[in-house]
Amino acid sequence: MSSDGTMPGETEARDSGSALERMVNREEVLSICYWFQGEGFGDIYRPAEMESFLNCDVESISAALNDLVADGHLEEISGPPPGYKFTPEGKKQGGRLFGDAFSDLTRQGHGECADGCCDGDDHSQCGDACTLH
Repeated sequence: MSSDGTMPGETEARDSGSALERMVNREEVLSICYWFQGEGFGDIYRPAEMESFLNCDVESISAALNDLVADGHLEEISGPPPGYKFTPEGKKQGGRLFGDAFSDLTRQGHGECADGCCDGDDHSQCGDACTLH
């Protein structure tokens, strides 16, 4: 046991858990920013407005937003209250993360046309791109 009461390696494990948690929070926050904008809630993100969509507190959201600024994915906007908005690279990354997180909900269902050109089971009017006719 070390002088701070921890077992050897325990501090490093706790620190890496923190780093992992911060990374997960950043990815969730960036994904929610993308969804938030896509739903028409605006393109300025504020921690208090995002709390109800995330499984973490305002302080964790603020830390993630600040990390995303440091990573170049968001930029800080001054104002009462201050907010954040996407950089071009951040919007691309947010879209990727959102797509990955919700791919099971957004991909075509079994028997559904990938191009959205069909209604029901009638694929007679589909173009060549439709794999179901």
